[in-house]
Amino acid sequence: MLNLFRKHATSWLIKVALFLIVIVFIFWGGYSYNSQKASQMARVDDHYISINDYNQAYNQLLEVYRRQFGDAFSEDLIRRFNLKKQALDMLINRYVLTKAAQELGLTATTREIQDQVLEYPVFQKDGKFDQNLYVRVLQQNRLTPEAFEQKLAEDLTTRKLESFIKRQAVVTEGEIRSDFLFNHSTIQLDYVILDPKSYENQVTIDEKAVETYFKEHQDRYKDPEKRQISYVLFKTDDYLANVQVTNDEILQKYEENKDQYHHEPEVHARHILFIVTENAPEAEVAKVRSEAQKVLDEVKKGKDFSELAKKYSQDPSAAQNGGDLGYFKRHEMVDAFSDAAFAMKPGQISDLVRSPYGFHIIKVEDVRPERTESLEEARAAIEKSLKEEKARELAYEKAQAFEDVAYARKDVGKTAEEQKVQLMGNGVWVSESDSLSGLKEADPALMKKIFALGEKEVSDVLETPEGYLVAEVTAVQGPQVPPLEKVKDRVQEDLKKEKAGELAKAKASELLSAAKNLKSLEQAAREMKMDVRKSDWFSRREPDNDLLLLQGNALNSVFQMEESNPFPEAPLSLGNRYAVVQLLGKKSSEEGLEKERDSISRRLYQMKQGMLWQSWIEEERSKAKVEIYKEL
Repeated sequence: MLNLFRKHATSWLIKVALFLIVIVFIFWGGYSYNSQKASQMARVDDHYISINDYNQAYNQLLEVYRRQFGDAFSEDLIRRFNLKKQALDMLINRYVLTKAAQELGLTATTREIQDQVLEYPVFQKDGKFDQNLYVRVLQQNRLTPEAFEQKLAEDLTTRKLESFIKRQAVVTEGEIRSDFLFNHSTIQLDYVILDPKSYENQVTIDEKAVETYFKEHQDRYKDPEKRQISYVLFKTDDYLANVQVTNDEILQKYEENKDQYHHEPEVHARHILFIVTENAPEAEVAKVRSEAQKVLDEVKKGKDFSELAKKYSQDPSAAQNGGDLGYFKRHEMVDAFSDAAFAMKPGQISDLVRSPYGFHIIKVEDVRPERTESLEEARAAIEKSLKEEKARELAYEKAQAFEDVAYARKDVGKTAEEQKVQLMGNGVWVSESDSLSGLKEADPALMKKIFALGEKEVSDVLETPEGYLVAEVTAVQGPQVPPLEKVKDRVQEDLKKEKAGELAKAKASELLSAAKNLKSLEQAAREMKMDVRKSDWFSRREPDNDLLLLQGNALNSVFQMEESNPFPEAPLSLGNRYAVVQLLGKKSSEEGLEKERDSISRRLYQMKQGMLWQSWIEEERSKAKVEIYKEL
């Protein structure tokens, strides 16, 4: 069934289904809060949410997430996102919000409802609203226009309520300044990095320690679950000879997808990049501009552009490709770069071009003008595409017919024998990370579905890049702890790394203690024969290159240090390494604030709107009497 959904995703009914998933909130609202016939899931004040209401809402939410995450969707994801609770919360919140909107006198006008209906593309034919299509779409989903428009009115009212509450958000000047200083304040550190690898040669491990470590960490070394899978593969390529494509079909495909054969203008260019940030001080900008100008002068003297790019460009790929960017469309580059490149002719060299990344020198190698492929030019590709589509449909039909029989018999092997098709994989143990024989490459999503089956269970028709397959799990072997001898090298290596990490951490603590006593990390490091380094001045937004792993609490701790107390409480974590630091200086400046004021204000406003709306919902919900009768 799912494959049928995918295969016919272009049909109008499926588009309707997808659309209805997107506006699922409307249909949740269509459930009766006061249903006395169904057993109750929850009560909000004097209104009831039936189990039927909840199940429909939950299933709709599952569908939304299933389409959002595709093959990554799983039971684990359902638990992590707590979708069962989400579904109930949405139904409770919807009632709370509707009630609050009524109390505030907020309603949706007839004109607003009509305008909203007219805007939905799914109700349009040739770009215009079609009343017959509107009624038909709703009938397909067991809805009347009156019921749909009533729930649409509720949604519009809720949106008005949200807009009303969010408009109360205010961003103060102090908040803007604090945010700017938080991101732009700079510090300079002395620091020593202690890498556990440097201590591995000090670690000694005996057999007993290895055995003990293995026993304490057996789960880490378990072999994964393995399965024997019998399956039949229905390859698209095997059915190509059985399908034909007519000239009319080729013409129809061409006319319906003409935009696919339209090619925007493209430019093939090289560039030499000199990096300087948008907010860099003018002195730094001038310095970089001067360096770029010197190289531009060399380019204009006729020196090889590619070699100059390899030598001077700060684009990381330039050393290998000589600054070659290949062909690109206008929207694929930032505006300043595209505006310059698309105004040039092949062989031309630009002046210095400033973009958010810095200064560019651009050389245009070639230009492809805008054009649309003719039917004859596109014919071969269209015919190939149509044949593959038809062959894939035929492969699906064969797979579905096979699956119907195999599922009824609960035996893929016997069904394959009866239908005289090739049975694959029988008797071979595979893990979820393995690939199946007959497939060109590993397919993690496919294996995830197969490993979700129970023993002796026959799958639905499963899609692969090559076509379709039907599988049966014939045997299951759970995760097993291997003998120590099989994984001894791994165990020894892991134990050594752990012990080395402990030594590095202990040495870091010793160094920090000495630095605090001496009031100097540099002196303490010298006495302990360690290398101390001095960072550049850096901010949260632009960290020091050697301290990129300084994140989270560790990053906050160094920015909270003061020159009167320049040491952290404990060594800082840098991934699997440790850092001991001393604050040398701290600078706060409002230079550049005016340039960023609007963007900071917008960001803070949006953030405060979201927080205000969420807290308002929580407050309103706390006023309601909510009783939940069934465990989720």
